[in-house]
Amino acid sequence: MGPNDLVSVIVPVYNVKQYLEECFTSICNQTYQHLEIILVDDGSTDGSGDLCDELVKRDLRSRVLHKPNGGLSDARNYGLRFANGDWVSFVDSDDFISPVFVEVLLKACLKTGCQISAVPFGKPFDDGDQCALVNSADSVVAATALLSSNVQNLMLYQALDTAAQWRLYANDLLGTDPFPRGLYYEDLASIYKIIHGVDSVAIVDCRDLYAYRMRSDSIIRQEYKHIKGESALKIADQLYRDICNWYPNLSKAAASRCFSVCRMVFAQIPILANDFLVRGDSDELWHVLKEYRRVVLFDGRARKRERFAAGIAHLGKTPFRIFCLLCRAFGLMR
Repeated sequence: MGPNDLVSVIVPVYNVKQYLEECFTSICNQTYQHLEIILVDDGSTDGSGDLCDELVKRDLRSRVLHKPNGGLSDARNYGLRFANGDWVSFVDSDDFISPVFVEVLLKACLKTGCQISAVPFGKPFDDGDQCALVNSADSVVAATALLSSNVQNLMLYQALDTAAQWRLYANDLLGTDPFPRGLYYEDLASIYKIIHGVDSVAIVDCRDLYAYRMRSDSIIRQEYKHIKGESALKIADQLYRDICNWYPNLSKAAASRCFSVCRMVFAQIPILANDFLVRGDSDELWHVLKEYRRVVLFDGRARKRERFAAGIAHLGKTPFRIFCLLCRAFGLMR
């Protein structure tokens, strides 16, 4: 691998017509030019697919793949099948990136010998607001290579985000269909497994490389659906078993992350839910919260918000539900 490697940038597209051009332009304007830009139209119904067709005419390095709607994971996996790059990055179609995003992450991998580079988080901004990003690679701090076990620990305690975007991956590391189809919170389900496949990760401590748009219709703000509870339960169970098997010393950290995702989803369930499946989700999520609440409460490394929530959980299901609803109403504890 070298400084002239091809980087494939995969952009899943679904009903984001008003944001797509800004995203596409930010990728085309990268200082690192040896790119392959793959737009994956995931069965859009708002004209995004037609816009994709127009945009790719502007840059010979780009192309569009049209497919029936299958969700974010399916779109990413589909794009990967056509990616020719030595490296792969994913950019969400309602976000945009700094002009030095690819340059910085690729240099981080090449200088450290890591197969993955990442920033800890994107730079969040509310839909409709402006978001300024860094324009020069010289102003970005040098990458630090962290052992994969340390990266797992930081992700589990949410000091590093688990999002698939704002990272660069060696293509051969990802394999076939790394993102689980049909589940919400697919990044939480997949990224820890990908990290487990490497010895170390190059961390670039600069949020100003990736602009992360906060939308009012995001999954976390949508009405509760059974798939949310089902996804959280499946992912939490698998994550805890995997982490305890691979890194026994991270069992407390895994408990903290499982508690967090189940707490977040539990808070979205309406008090007077009539649906049988939804009521079942409530009971199962509460069972998991009870299982982990003591470990989280007495774990000094857990986030304060999770420890506080774990303390409330010891008062019982009804007080905890009221607490969650109040937090959700005031935008707290996310």
